[in-house]
Amino acid sequence: MFVRAILLYMGLCSCASMELQCAPSRASAFQLSITSRRNESGIWVAQVSLDHGPSDEYNGIWHVDVDHTTTKCERSETVHLVATVTAPSLKPGPNYEFLPELGYYKFHPITVDWNVARETCMKEGAHLLVLNSEKEFQAVKKIWDRQPKLTNDWTNDYLQVGLTDHETEGQFYSIFGEHVNTTGYAIWKAGEPNSGTGVNCAAVNRGGELYDSYCTRKLAFVCEQKL
Repeated sequence: MFVRAILLYMGLCSCASMELQCAPSRASAFQLSITSRRNESGIWVAQVSLDHGPSDEYNGIWHVDVDHTTTKCERSETVHLVATVTAPSLKPGPNYEFLPELGYYKFHPITVDWNVARETCMKEGAHLLVLNSEKEFQAVKKIWDRQPKLTNDWTNDYLQVGLTDHETEGQFYSIFGEHVNTTGYAIWKAGEPNSGTGVNCAAVNRGGELYDSYCTRKLAFVCEQKL
């Protein structure tokens, strides 16, 4: 899900009703246009148009909230409009599994480094797994446990997760900028994280314990898309 806030300033006017038109059938995911014209009475009218792509590409509906205030300054008045558009998440791609109350998840049995895993999820309209609860881990583990065994114990028993301490050594943040302690899931293996400046990514084992991990280490991964 993403949110766009648009701040618009325009002179106060008496606006006649404006006819709404359908967006082009090939509209991009999000388009904003602002036009102005004089109506038949000679009054200036400003029109804001917010268009999005085909609704069948998304889960849920789009929400639009518009707030306005009026500022008076001597002989003039200004209307301040703030339009906030909240888009639903994209529909999951092939092989995503729905987990009730959590979202859509896809296990990738290939072993790749942390950056490739993150980019792969982004290309699918999802994101690399960020655990937010014990319930989520247990649900993901059921998918994990169904997968065929990989080449060795390390790749069998660890998954890439969307945590990194690239910015501040020893302080792990999610790919959304949340400190791990505020994500709802910060269960580290005893003594972890402990590997110093060269180890800036994270993994989780089958027991649900987080480890710091080399970003170049190749592991399987899960992409997720929240409801």
